[in-house]
Amino acid sequence: MDVSGVVLADRYRLKRLLGRGGMGEVWLGRDQSVLRREVAVKLLPTWSDADAVRRFQREAETLASLQHPGLTVVHDAGRHEGYLYIVMELLRGGDLSQVMADHPRGLPVERVLDLSAQTVAALAAAHQCGVIHRDLKPANLFVQPGDRVKICDFGIARTANATGTITMAGHVIGTPPYMSPEQCRDEPLSTSSDLYSLGCVMFEMLTGRPPFAPDLSFYNLMRLHVEQPAPHTLRPDIPDWLEDLVQALLAKAPHDRPDAHTLTTQLAQPGVPPSRARSTRQHIVNGPPQTLRGELRRTLTTHALVRSIAFSPDGRTLAAGTGKQIVLWDTATGQTRLTLTRHGLLANVLGVAFSPDGRTLASASDGQMLLLWDTGTGDKRRALRHGLMRMLRCVAFSPDGRTLAVGADNGVHLWDPTTGQRGAWLRFPRPPGIDSLAFGPDSRSLAVTSGPRNRIRVWDTRTGLELHTNNPDLAMSVAFSPDGRTLAGSYRDPLAPPGQIRLWDAHSGAVLHTLSGHTNHLHSLTFSPDGRTLAVGADNGVHLWNAHTGEPLVTLIGHTNAVRTVAFSPDGRTLASAGGDNLVHLWTITT
Repeated sequence: MDVSGVVLADRYRLKRLLGRGGMGEVWLGRDQSVLRREVAVKLLPTWSDADAVRRFQREAETLASLQHPGLTVVHDAGRHEGYLYIVMELLRGGDLSQVMADHPRGLPVERVLDLSAQTVAALAAAHQCGVIHRDLKPANLFVQPGDRVKICDFGIARTANATGTITMAGHVIGTPPYMSPEQCRDEPLSTSSDLYSLGCVMFEMLTGRPPFAPDLSFYNLMRLHVEQPAPHTLRPDIPDWLEDLVQALLAKAPHDRPDAHTLTTQLAQPGVPPSRARSTRQHIVNGPPQTLRGELRRTLTTHALVRSIAFSPDGRTLAAGTGKQIVLWDTATGQTRLTLTRHGLLANVLGVAFSPDGRTLASASDGQMLLLWDTGTGDKRRALRHGLMRMLRCVAFSPDGRTLAVGADNGVHLWDPTTGQRGAWLRFPRPPGIDSLAFGPDSRSLAVTSGPRNRIRVWDTRTGLELHTNNPDLAMSVAFSPDGRTLAGSYRDPLAPPGQIRLWDAHSGAVLHTLSGHTNHLHSLTFSPDGRTLAVGADNGVHLWNAHTGEPLVTLIGHTNAVRTVAFSPDGRTLASAGGDNLVHLWTITT
């Protein structure tokens, strides 16, 4: 389509065609507003088939929700005289397939590690927002000057709760040489599917060709995706540990592949032998024992006891429920961004949680009201009331953002945070007083501390059925590991004040480790994003444990009263702790 010279929305003048693909054309444009900059404009005629239009609109919405240096930035989107358009940053350089064309026998190993590490960091940011790319391949990885990578083309991306689809209107959705086995079989996809595709890309960067010849028929490619190629047969000098890592990414079962956090760690530590993330309990415990250090970086002062804290998904904001208000801080500067004070004169904020996209903050109070806030403006978006709800103690978003769970005196209430519609009410034999709840990574499993006798119970939120209950000791708090295989619970010994932590298998209920040695009740615990470390708030400090061996690592001392709440930043480099001394400490965690 020749649209050279056309001005979209009286602002973007189209200059020349840059490329053409199955999802429209990309044009070089000029933003004629005060910004006076060149941009990339993606166009699709509105008379295209309905599926293409829906995918184009979804791409605009998806890209607008993602913010990361490794993801394409969207400036604007709209409709103009029969065309849909997306205005994006103009990238300089070339895609990875062009880069590899100059290296038919593979790129240098160091360069492969660098490009892969950047890609997995960007993927992790997208996955954290609940987005699966579904078409990761060299042509969708743009390499800018200085080898800076951007992931492009989210035209067929889906949210993590959606099922994968091979065909739509008679066309293959995805690129067969890079599609995971579950995508080939038209099964529901998880973020692990993108990591399989990354394994295919890494294989090609190392050897100069993808694991499976792209000139084969689609059905032959599907068949080959169930076999395991070996990079060293094409390039003998590939380090053994790196080949093992690629092989782990190409595991045929999604649960056998390393997750993004594990992959990031292994790319940053060349030579550490990787293991498949979910096929063994010791998947990160390799090489020397884990060591950690914690340094107090910043202290934030509040006016009252802090009962709950939460990092935003991008790590730039920390929210704290303190007394009758919520304070949002800029984590880089320590400056207060917003103060939210509409829970009522007598209501204390007991729980806060960010939505996966970071745009909404949920807060629960003992005033029987759940509030949803706009994190950009501080405006109250919605107040959720249920005539049966009593004092609200804690709140959590599911990882896919579709469910909001609220722990109350009389059970757990589930809501749709987008519509405000009330969902299931998980009732218990007697009013339990829910003190803690945590979603598993599948967004269905919900672990809660509940009565009678404060057991830890795991529920299926889709069916409302209880999956299992652990031993009947007095549980105070609970947390799921990032891979969903382990549950951590803090327990109060009824015969003695000190408590203990138990790590147990989330599926079988078998106790894996018991962590003792605390000298007071344990109010809060959380796993680090890579699953290696468990942080426990107790006494006047925070205890850090190796989550896989049960070994103590370090204790962070700095509070003058009991630590009631702890939270890791999304990158795992910062730990926040707060409690009865009206202080929030930010600790820098290093190895």
